[in-house]
Amino acid sequence: MTRTLLIVSGGGVAAAAAARARALGHLVAVSDSDPQAPAFAFADSCLIADAHGAVETAAAAERYSRKIRKIDGVLCLTDYVLAAAMVTGRLRLPGLPLHVAELASDRLAIRRAFQSAGISAPWHAEISTPQELQRVLIARGRSLAIMPVENLGSHGRQLMAEVDDSAAAFHLTRDRSPSQRVMVEDVPEGPVATLDCWIESGACQVAGDPGSSAKDTAARAVSAVGISDGPVTCRIVMRQAAPQVLAISARLGGEAFLDKAIAAALGTA
Repeated sequence: MTRTLLIVSGGGVAAAAAARARALGHLVAVSDSDPQAPAFAFADSCLIADAHGAVETAAAAERYSRKIRKIDGVLCLTDYVLAAAMVTGRLRLPGLPLHVAELASDRLAIRRAFQSAGISAPWHAEISTPQELQRVLIARGRSLAIMPVENLGSHGRQLMAEVDDSAAAFHLTRDRSPSQRVMVEDVPEGPVATLDCWIESGACQVAGDPGSSAKDTAARAVSAVGISDGPVTCRIVMRQAAPQVLAISARLGGEAFLDKAIAAALGTA
């Protein structure tokens, strides 16, 4: 039976997902604000909507599902899980619960959840002014990253070691934040592992063989954020004392669990 899959954001990984979904016999709609998004080339339908705006994406998906073709499932391949969750919530489809998506979309909330669970993460702080940023730089040096509080991947993230004007960096990052909230955190040294995970009824499966310590850390991070089902990408820096979790996102990172994610989204598993 042919079903319609909506892919939120149309970057490079989304293109592979759209091609695979079509190869499995499904119809594909892709939502993105960029008319040149790579995944549009593999889409049966294109929705122009900004994934930074969860309400905008959800409204576009609802119109499409009501007026053009019923959407049967939603797949998120970028750090816009709040937009995806709002779509699934409105359309009553399988997906991340909205309250979990809200937590997973807030870097400071994630860090608090990690702290409560005893999970090591880099030093971080919210900052409100360029002057506050300058004080942090004096106290801690320039091995810092500045970023929006919203978990938007690399959008608005800057390495202070590569920045000449800290005030300009602050204003740029604040402008990229939907809530105009800014934070800084340490950039730890050490090898970084990006883990593709699949969560089913709370159990965490990790692609490849990153080692038991990394797998255990990823599973604890997933549990701390409250993700019980679906894909997760977890970035971990391996340090001598203990692994630190740099980032976690409730989305596909690669193609390891792509077929599982498509089947779960469409209810064909």
